[in-house]
Amino acid sequence: MSRRRRIAIIVAALAVPVGFLCVVLVDNVMTGFGACHVVRQKLYASPSGGQLVVVVWKSCGATDSTQASIVARGRTFSPESTPTFVSVRGHLEVVVAWSSERAVRIGLIPEPSQIDKREQRAGDVAIVYE
Repeated sequence: MSRRRRIAIIVAALAVPVGFLCVVLVDNVMTGFGACHVVRQKLYASPSGGQLVVVVWKSCGATDSTQASIVARGRTFSPESTPTFVSVRGHLEVVVAWSSERAVRIGLIPEPSQIDKREQRAGDVAIVYE
């Protein structure tokens, strides 16, 4: 086998795995740009302990938000599948005070500059913002 032919076979044999690694690397980098990071801040139990307000900070690229959800105790909180009742821009402090099993008061410190979502109810729980 000629030297030129051996070099061509080696280059061809190396091109496939190197190309595959480049595709995997680019895919991982591009996936990272759209990834969100969720950090759970606090849990606030209702008077009986049957429900929880879960407060999280969410960072998606250049967008940071503070969100809150209500979940039943014993259920797993998932940022992808648990609906939020409030979502505001920035990382704010959330003050939660349950009035009863069916009512909760929410305060946001400092006052949010942009409110993306602000529901008055989450399931059977009434929400009052102060």
